[in-house]
Amino acid sequence: MKIEEIELKYTYIFPKLFRELWNDGMLDWMNGHSGEFTFSESWANTIYPKIKENPPLLLHSGGFDFELLRPEEILNFKFDELWDTDKHSFIPFAKTEEGNIYAFYKNIQHEDENVIVHIWNDMNETEIIAKNFEDFIFRKMLEAIFDVDKEDLKGDYKKNGFLGYKGDLINDLKTITPYLNKNYIEILEKFYNKDKIIESMFSYGLINQKELVGLVQKYLFFKNIDTIFEHELE
Repeated sequence: MKIEEIELKYTYIFPKLFRELWNDGMLDWMNGHSGEFTFSESWANTIYPKIKENPPLLLHSGGFDFELLRPEEILNFKFDELWDTDKHSFIPFAKTEEGNIYAFYKNIQHEDENVIVHIWNDMNETEIIAKNFEDFIFRKMLEAIFDVDKEDLKGDYKKNGFLGYKGDLINDLKTITPYLNKNYIEILEKFYNKDKIIESMFSYGLINQKELVGLVQKYLFFKNIDTIFEHELE
């Protein structure tokens, strides 16, 4: 599928970074696979081993419940009947296991790019989380090393625990490095390569709350960040 088909559907031109990642296959978590899996196949045993070492965008650093939408899912996305899509223009590109949606929000621009929002599926709340797509990636990759729940690690990292997770994050950083600005990459390299792990009773991390908040304030802050609005019909 060509990206122009989606742009035509939503009357929207994706930002340069998104288009570059699309064209380079960095937004394809399926490694070119289409259609249904056979009885003996699954994403975990058929696709993941092929993309693990050179992962597409946010494969590990997006969070344990994060998933990029396939092109056909973006094109044919079914908006909830309660959403006020006449008033609010969303272009979805990712989802969580709970059904929350990440999307470009056409209604608000910051320096010629649309902001990124997190739409909560079970609440009438949409949160503005980044002023552009690059900031969204940077923020997700920072949050991926903060307060990582030990229970979440048990599912995918039974053998190597947080160190196995850390190794996968470094692979994510390796493949995104050519696309992000130098400052963001240097910051991510600093924290991702730390030897000292922050451990609490319930979590691990490589960045503490003060450091995370400080970086968000310094690099990601704009007047709309973390504000919430209602998106459903009145």
